[in-house]
Amino acid sequence: MAKPPQDPRVTDLASYKKAREQARRKPAPKPPGASFLGSNPRAGAILILVIVVVAALYVVPRFLH
Repeated sequence: MAKPPQDPRVTDLASYKKAREQARRKPAPKPPGASFLGSNPRAGAILILVIVVVAALYVVPRFLH
């Protein structure tokens, strides 16, 4: 018996469900060397700058009186 020509709009539901199940079982891969501050290499400098600015906003007004 000859197979009918394949229609690209028709999807094999069983293989779709199987692929979806396998994708769901795998945990998301974690990048090696992931740091607390994220992937930005300048994140530490930015964090220190923000802390210095916030501290200056509280310390400088005390010296102006």
